[in-house]
Amino acid sequence: MSIKEAGMQFIGSIENEFVRIGADQMEMGQQLTERINGVADRVKTLDGKVAVLDTKVTALDAKVTSMQASIDELQAGQASMQQTQTEMMHILIAIQRKLDVN
Repeated sequence: MSIKEAGMQFIGSIENEFVRIGADQMEMGQQLTERINGVADRVKTLDGKVAVLDTKVTALDAKVTSMQASIDELQAGQASMQQTQTEMMHILIAIQRKLDVN
């Protein structure tokens, strides 16, 4: 084989290698694009689930706030009732003392 033929064969080999490398890069680019699209789809799904959970948490928070307000009202009513009972007890004690004196 002459130098000319060897050079042409070498150039052909290099050209084939460049073509193969280009094809490999395109294939890897396609795989990467598919992976990115898959991740994007998963992110969209998770975003939807997070939105649903956010709505549920907001509703739950509103219920808890409402429940706390009801508990506060009950505690205020209980305190008022205890005050009334204490006043009634004082009245009964006063009545009892008057009865004991007479």
